[in-house]
Amino acid sequence: MKNVFLLLLNRVFSNNPVIWIFSIFLICFAVFLRKFYKKLLRAGKSLKLWRLLCFIPLALALFHFAFFRIKGNFWSTRYYYLWLYIASLVLALPALTSLWPRINKILHPLIMTFCILCGLYTIYKPLVWDSAMRNHTRQNYVKSFISTTKDMEKYYSLKDWKKIDIPALREKFLPVIQKAQDTKNPKLLAAAIQAYAYYFYDGHVSPYVSQWDVWEPSVCMLGGHDYGMSMIRLSDRSVVAVFVDEEGSAYQKGIREWTVMTSWNGVEINKAIDSVEFIYGRENFPVKASEEIYKPVMLATKGQRSDGKPGQYGIVEELMQIADITEDSQRPAALAGFIDENGKEVVVELTAKGTGAYRMEKAFVPITWHSYKKFPDLKNLHTVMINEDTAYMVRYNEQFGEFFDVLSYFTNHNPQVRRHLIKELDARKAEGMKKLIIDARSNQGGYWAEGVETASLFTKEPFEMARRGTELFGKPQMIHTVLVEADGRFSDIEVILLVDMYCMSAGDSLVKVLSQCPNVTVMGLMPSNCSCQETGGISFLSDGICWINYPVNWLYELDGRRYIDTDDSRECTLPLDVQIPLTKELVHSLYTEYETRDVILDYVIDYLKKE
Repeated sequence: MKNVFLLLLNRVFSNNPVIWIFSIFLICFAVFLRKFYKKLLRAGKSLKLWRLLCFIPLALALFHFAFFRIKGNFWSTRYYYLWLYIASLVLALPALTSLWPRINKILHPLIMTFCILCGLYTIYKPLVWDSAMRNHTRQNYVKSFISTTKDMEKYYSLKDWKKIDIPALREKFLPVIQKAQDTKNPKLLAAAIQAYAYYFYDGHVSPYVSQWDVWEPSVCMLGGHDYGMSMIRLSDRSVVAVFVDEEGSAYQKGIREWTVMTSWNGVEINKAIDSVEFIYGRENFPVKASEEIYKPVMLATKGQRSDGKPGQYGIVEELMQIADITEDSQRPAALAGFIDENGKEVVVELTAKGTGAYRMEKAFVPITWHSYKKFPDLKNLHTVMINEDTAYMVRYNEQFGEFFDVLSYFTNHNPQVRRHLIKELDARKAEGMKKLIIDARSNQGGYWAEGVETASLFTKEPFEMARRGTELFGKPQMIHTVLVEADGRFSDIEVILLVDMYCMSAGDSLVKVLSQCPNVTVMGLMPSNCSCQETGGISFLSDGICWINYPVNWLYELDGRRYIDTDDSRECTLPLDVQIPLTKELVHSLYTEYETRDVILDYVIDYLKKE
């Protein structure tokens, strides 16, 4: 019971007090109204006062909606408070029907029970995912940003592990936020929050924007400028031009598809790539090596400095400049060095036309996100045979059913998932399965019990996986250790676990436990995200324009290090066993067959055939 209490305390300590106060008041008031009604009836007194009291929760709900709702974000207001509002309305019904005692005799207990359940559900609903909600939507841009950074100073659970200087980040971005406020520019605010979130190098620190007409222009700001081309760095370290527009500046100056690039804005190409940061939307890079793959794409959107120095401006200066651009003639030129058709190095000046975001997405999305699904109707955690001896399992999250999943949060086991996996794999084994591909690309996580149950089927030796802990009392205090039990009934199956950068959270935990099974090989273009601490923090900024999520709880390795999450070195904690090389041929296939073939999955299938 002590462990359960500490786990609950972990989630409760950062809870939004408004939700708890309103919910507990509603529960207590519903019970009070029922008892007061019975007392008045027994005394034969008038029910006039009681009828008025029935409307107090409704009046409070209207007051809350007017002054404490998440302003500008109706969906989130509904998510957190809908059942409180409904219960407050329902609680007023007995006052309208008090003239009919027979009806009230049945109605009162039902309403009291309904209101109690609504209050408890309102407390429970955000407890697992959004426990530390903070509402700053009635503050201006600057004040809401400062409040959000202070929320994260207090509750962000990886601040010390990653050595994040939140006050320094606050000072860095305050000029941009101030400009957004002075110019009433919500798009600039959204872009600044996305850039701020990047510097936490944490897959669980995610910025969101409530409206598409704000989100799209904000990422266009971060997308720099379009010079009629993009770039990619291949596994042989050469940097080549891709998506060269025949009507663009790059093509007109002699750059063609697959042209080898040598410099950008006066800096040798690899040094220029090293200096740039891939700040765009919700993209995040806990693993530094994963960001290296995409940096050339971002570099191709950067114009040269106006002071004549080599290189390009940092994100703050760039956002301040882009916010003032109203026409393409105001966009900076870029200096591109490349090897021409005669084998000579040439440096040309490129002019920009529009934002670079759209061309940039053409270049990096096919590498990061698989659009075509070979088995589109296959449900999560289900399997199918793809040839005579190989089965395929899709895992786009680590969830199986809300009730059992929440229970597994406290027990670390999910018998329902276990039975389902045994049934699926037994069926495939009867069809001749000797190899299995578990596709965990874009696995958005959930609960780690699903990974524990999976690993137990592949290992003959039990092992300890991780520890839950708390730092509420100063020093880390361990709550319990998670054990992977040994079943091993499918340990003779050769397993490929296919991952990508978007495999994160409980998806990362799946990678961790399966990588310790002897028959599992982890494979991908890049490792999984390496972000696994438990989420819960969410701060809404001015007018609900945007908000940011972040982890608030603590998970540990057996040696006391933080579980999976990278530290300030950003070195990968879940290395691949086999890394798929980003060759020219593979990139060409990814670009040209993005909508018609799962190129990476076909690569894995061919790999297994050769093995």
